[in-house]
Amino acid sequence: MRKYINYLLIIFLVTSCTPDSSSQPQVVDDMSNTSTSTLKTTSTTTTIKAEQEIIVDEFGVELLPVSSEMKEQFDELIAFVEKKTGLEFSEYPKFNLYTLEGYRDYNAASYLDDFEKDYEEGEWEIAVLSENMWGLTNASPQEMKDLIVEFQRCASAGSYNLLDKILRVPIKRNQTKLNLWEQSVIVHELVHSLQGQTIDLSEWYTTMKENDDFMNYPGRRSIMEAQADLVQAYWVANLDPYDRQDMSYQRPNFACSVSLPSYFYIPNDLYYDFGGRLGKEIHSNGKMQALNEALYKLPTAEQIYSPDKYFSEEPYVNVKIETLELEEFSFLEEGQLDSLDIVYLLQTKIGPVDAVNAAIGLGGGSWVDYVNDDNQLFMTVKIQGDDSNELGEIAEAFMNWANFQTRFTKLSNDIGNWKGNLYEGETNLWIYNDGNYLRLALSNDLDFIINFLSDCSSEQCNTNF
Repeated sequence: MRKYINYLLIIFLVTSCTPDSSSQPQVVDDMSNTSTSTLKTTSTTTTIKAEQEIIVDEFGVELLPVSSEMKEQFDELIAFVEKKTGLEFSEYPKFNLYTLEGYRDYNAASYLDDFEKDYEEGEWEIAVLSENMWGLTNASPQEMKDLIVEFQRCASAGSYNLLDKILRVPIKRNQTKLNLWEQSVIVHELVHSLQGQTIDLSEWYTTMKENDDFMNYPGRRSIMEAQADLVQAYWVANLDPYDRQDMSYQRPNFACSVSLPSYFYIPNDLYYDFGGRLGKEIHSNGKMQALNEALYKLPTAEQIYSPDKYFSEEPYVNVKIETLELEEFSFLEEGQLDSLDIVYLLQTKIGPVDAVNAAIGLGGGSWVDYVNDDNQLFMTVKIQGDDSNELGEIAEAFMNWANFQTRFTKLSNDIGNWKGNLYEGETNLWIYNDGNYLRLALSNDLDFIINFLSDCSSEQCNTNF
């Protein structure tokens, strides 16, 4: 279940894990960009343009040269970021400059490179099947892969890679100085670069990836974006009204070439919207020093959605869920469920307000996925609320989510011996709130899930599942 969202979590901030120091652009004298050599004779003047060496990154994408004026601008922006954050770079930040199309090509190439490394044979198909069963999409695995590649291509203005520690920004070709829009993006990414030097974010991310557990990612990412947005806003605020207008004209067209599913953007709502709101409260309470200290924390997604829970440091509850012995299915994977998962699953059907309200009441949750020989999934979820009222709100949100979908038909309890509500469809869904936990199960096989619920009527099964 969790892997369906992981491929959206790292877009923008982390894009590649194969650094190549030999591909770094070199700072060159401004005149070398338009170098000419003039040979005079008694009758003619001949101008010969020197061939400029093209530098490429690890994927063969062209890197634009850095003029001396750009280098000076970088130095000024670095000084600005250090002044506003109160932190200092321990080493000069690494950066790659691309054309807009080159930047998009890099994003697509790096995602596809990671895709081949991250997904074993058949694993992507299972991840997309999970999304199909939750009603997020009807796309095939190949269609979903194409959509994600396009999302990666078009949906960011710049990026900082936690692993190779390079910030990447698209700029216009054949210019000696960075325009205002480009500088504002660089300020944002320089903050991330400084954050990466202040905290060992590379080791943090590597550990999450090795454990295939990104529970700590959304919260810290939200704080990081809040600080970067704030420093970027300070920089823009220093511009006069005319420069701000110029900057708005300089913004490239980042429109995607295809229509992308709206739920792709739900994680970004957390990072940039809710995270920004929390960041402002943290800053109001303790200025930039408080945001610097917040970088070391690992807040839950629920604490980002609800600042009150952040400041009270409400803990996440580890919910125990039984790993069942099933004749037709074998264990696939398990994990914890957080508030971002709830919003991601529910928002497109019940709306952002109700989805976030349900997510804020989460105490904790766990899930287990099983697979059979035909690569069909059986999915179980167990959720605890902050209290019984909050649990009731979460249960109601999932019930509304099911009732709002025409793909489900609610079945009568007279058909079988089960508690809660069972829905029939291409995916069959069971929802049950016993007052302590909300339990869900999903399967493509109606007979299997009915038999499962009958077998699970025993006290032992109900205790932990």
